[in-house]
Formats: sequence, structure tokens, C-alpha cells
Amino acid sequence: MTLSLNTAAAAHTEHRLWKSDAECWKDDIQNWRTEHSTAIVQLQEALRRINEHGKALDDHDDSVNSLVESLSHHEKNLADRLQNNADAGLDDTLDQKHVQEAELHARQRDAHERIKKHHHHAMATVAMLTKALQEAF
Repeated sequence: MTLSLNTAAAAHTEHRLWKSDAECWKDDIQNWRTEHSTAIVQLQEALRRINEHGKALDDHDDSVNSLVESLSHHEKNLADRLQNNADAGLDDTLDQKHVQEAELHARQRDAHERIKKHHHHAMATVAMLTKALQEAF
């Protein structure tokens, strides 16, 4: 099959457009590869921070366990005091210890709320990212 001059010229013009498209696509791919590499670095940083969050959860758990242990010890001292002398009030040492326990509990409660807020935000962000990537690919 032979092409007429008009048809060959039209085909040649179309080929130039196709080549131009392909060159633009190659530029896009190069840009996407750069963005992809950046995304990998960002995701590695995000994973590092998620692992740090896991360590913070471990530390928080240790703090709560320590608080529970301290409270149990304090409660035992109070019970012993009541058992030995039911009419006695708190002595200065037990009173001071009780104030310290209250302050420690308040600080732990505040820390727990901060960690909970951060945790929920981080996990929701990870879930959204995971869903977006699943839908994209």
C-alpha cells in the first residue's frame, strides 16, 4: 500500500506529535522518579518516627506501671496506719506523700491525654495514607 503525498505528510506530522508526546512523557517519568525517591525517604522518616512512637508507648506503659506500684505502696501505708490506729489522721509524712501521689497522678493523666491525642492523629494519618496508596495502585 502506498501513501499519497498528502497522506504521507499527514502521517509525518502525526509522528512528530507522537514523538513530542513521548518526550513529554519521558520528562514526566523523570520527575516522577525524583518524587518517588523523595517519597521513599519521607516514608523511611515516617517509619522511624512511628518506631519512636512505639518506644514512647513503652515508656508511657512503664510510667503507668510505676504509678500503679507507687499508689499500691501508698495505699498499703494508709491501710497500715488505719489498722494500727483507726482514729489517727494522716501524719505529716503520709500527708506529704499523698500530695506527691496526687501531683504524680495529675502529671501522668496529662501525659496520657497528650499521648492519646498524638497516637490517634498519627494512626488516622497512616490509615489515610495506606488507603490512598491502595486506591492508587
